[in-house]
Amino acid sequence: MYQKNITPLIQSLLIATMLSSGLIAFACSAESSSISVLSNQSTPTEIYKLGQAYFEGDSVPEDDDKAFELFQKAADQGYAPAQHHIGIMYHEGIGVDQDYRKAFEWVQRAAIQGYSHAQTDLAIMYESGKGIDQNYEKAMKWYLLSANNMGSTNASVDAQGNIGTMYYFGRGVPQSYAIALDWYKKAAVQDSDMAQLNIGGLYENGYGVPQDYDKAFEWYQKAADQGNQQASNRIGRLVMNGKIDDEGIVIYSTQETGLTLGDIEEPL
Repeated sequence: MYQKNITPLIQSLLIATMLSSGLIAFACSAESSSISVLSNQSTPTEIYKLGQAYFEGDSVPEDDDKAFELFQKAADQGYAPAQHHIGIMYHEGIGVDQDYRKAFEWVQRAAIQGYSHAQTDLAIMYESGKGIDQNYEKAMKWYLLSANNMGSTNASVDAQGNIGTMYYFGRGVPQSYAIALDWYKKAAVQDSDMAQLNIGGLYENGYGVPQDYDKAFEWYQKAADQGNQQASNRIGRLVMNGKIDDEGIVIYSTQETGLTLGDIEEPL
């Protein structure tokens, strides 16, 4: 679930859901950063970047405790990315005891300041009910704020895809495959492989659009070309079920199980 460098907050719920890619690692020099932190004139950004270096083990030994300490210093000065990162660490139990409530509180602080990655993650927390009572209406509110936030393209794309999933299931909004498709397309044209995967699923199942296996394949292929394994699985399933022409299509086996792609894919 958790990976350093780019950190999704919570995994997908039933259908592929885009997650905020908020915690982008900053490359920084240990020597120069350490000097700046020793100064009383250090900015929250400089402190946060040094925290990132310790968090990632970039030019300094990886040290989650030190990273948390530095994030806390920056967060106490109101620096939204640091507040968001503290929330992630509480959520995952990295450098601190896992505490979903504290995770929610810190992510919320950053979201209120307009930090788009935090807005997306706050929406995910409301959607999943971790750290706060589940509330689809509030989840949709924060997804929309992030989707319309021009401060971060990545988080806006994630939010757009997740709004599509809210419409897909009718969570906090009237259920509509057609509107879900519209939102997925907004994210898909910005190269979101998860949105491309979900569009393929709509065409494969005929949800909100006429069933069209060729179009399903086209969208799955876009996602597979970006390394999306689930999309590759679905292509394998289409081929094995005789839904598309398999000429020129190579079906690989997974390294983990050796099963042919398609055999391991669950229905959408």
